[in-house]
Amino acid sequence: MAQQQYKGRLTYAQGTYVEFVVAPNQDVDFGDILVVEGKNNDRFYVRAYDFKVKSRWSGMNGVSYLMSKLDENGQIVNQEELDFYLGGNHTVKIGLAEQLCYADHNGQLFNPKTCPDFFCEVRGLSSKDTSLLKEMKGDLEIGFLKSGRTVLELPVGIFGSKAITEHIGIFGTTGSGKSNLVKVLSSSIIDNGNYGLLIFDVHNEYYRDLSQHPKFHDRLVVYNTNPESRHNVRKLALYCDEIEPEDITACATFTEPQLDAIYKLSSVWHDRWMECVLKYDTQDIIEELHECTGQKFQARTISKIKSICWNLEQELNISDTQPNEKASIAMQMMKELEEGKVVLVELKNISPVGEQALSTLLSKKLLQHYAGKTDSERSHLKPVLIVLEEAHRFLGKKELTSQNVFARFVSEARKFNLGLCVVDQQPRLLADKVLSQLNTLFILGLASKADRSKLEAMCRKDILQQRNEIKNLDCGELIVATNYMRFAAPVKVHKFDEFLTRKFQ
Repeated sequence: MAQQQYKGRLTYAQGTYVEFVVAPNQDVDFGDILVVEGKNNDRFYVRAYDFKVKSRWSGMNGVSYLMSKLDENGQIVNQEELDFYLGGNHTVKIGLAEQLCYADHNGQLFNPKTCPDFFCEVRGLSSKDTSLLKEMKGDLEIGFLKSGRTVLELPVGIFGSKAITEHIGIFGTTGSGKSNLVKVLSSSIIDNGNYGLLIFDVHNEYYRDLSQHPKFHDRLVVYNTNPESRHNVRKLALYCDEIEPEDITACATFTEPQLDAIYKLSSVWHDRWMECVLKYDTQDIIEELHECTGQKFQARTISKIKSICWNLEQELNISDTQPNEKASIAMQMMKELEEGKVVLVELKNISPVGEQALSTLLSKKLLQHYAGKTDSERSHLKPVLIVLEEAHRFLGKKELTSQNVFARFVSEARKFNLGLCVVDQQPRLLADKVLSQLNTLFILGLASKADRSKLEAMCRKDILQQRNEIKNLDCGELIVATNYMRFAAPVKVHKFDEFLTRKFQ
């Protein structure tokens, strides 16, 4: 990394707000992270968020005087004379910045405790700023620190042990780099080996890239309902007794009588309820329910349930009751996740109904699996993160009221060493309760002001002063805000192919 570069001098400070004069011939951009050198070997880390230009001619009288040097068409009459008025020490560029954190003479970091003195030197980041850089490195690398238009070769990541169980949000419009970020994060998890990862791959876009990882044979497992002949891809299949009413009600819209019938079927036939729905005729089911519960359901009510169950049976390779628990593909997945593997469930060839049923079932199984362990047993299991794409379908304002498994995940999973990674294009569609529980946010480019405002209101870190920066993020650039970092950091995410090449060359 380049050594420190002189940027200017501090001219004003109040609380965490500072102003500095930008040195001549120096560039300072929106989002630049700078260092104000204190007088006792302490350092103040600040971020520039706006600029203004001041001159002895800035007042109306001065402007009128300068305008008199132009001809009737507004063109310069005497360039040399005008350069004298506009150049030299007559004009200055003022940077407006917010203090991010403070390091004492021992290098220990604190939240802002005081403000720097007048006319202290302002410089760029350098290799001397190890205390700040160490806090941002993490054990799951995602990219390099970005300062203004400059990308510094300083790795930035998250600490999985802190971030995974406290839930993560990845937000950005189409083309902003969400998929690449998930691939890079997945690659870091594969390399690390201390965390499990369950990805519901809606578009089957991750296998091709993640299979390039040198450790993919040992730590990546892929499931597909029709695996064809790809290496490390297993056939996804389920058994009827693994399907619970909640898995069905989460994947389609049912009327009150239909919901009532589903739960009545479960109470009558218990684990075999779906097997019986598929096996028996509509009229036989109606009569059995009437005999056992005293209720007589209409044929179209039962037909709707039979139709949904039949579709799921075909799509998800559901067969009759399993011979033993060891034969369950779902339980096999749970074992792989607790061992710290990345489990990729491909959903491209599955309908939205099947996709929602499968996502709900596997997430519920994982929650039950970890919740059923003692604290001692759980301490030997790896923390697991679930990646949920297009999350508003499961965690929108209306969906959350149904208390589905993902709603429980948000509120309960942390104590069981589980976490949720919510990926979405429109965070405003998510329930406020969900956004408030996401302690780590990756904010990529967002075109909608409503989306940006929603994240500003819900983010644990104050990102109001980064509005200009967030608004102008390019593809692959993001702001990461997490609980244990002292400020929201700008990052240039690695391109997946380049990341693998650099790391394993």
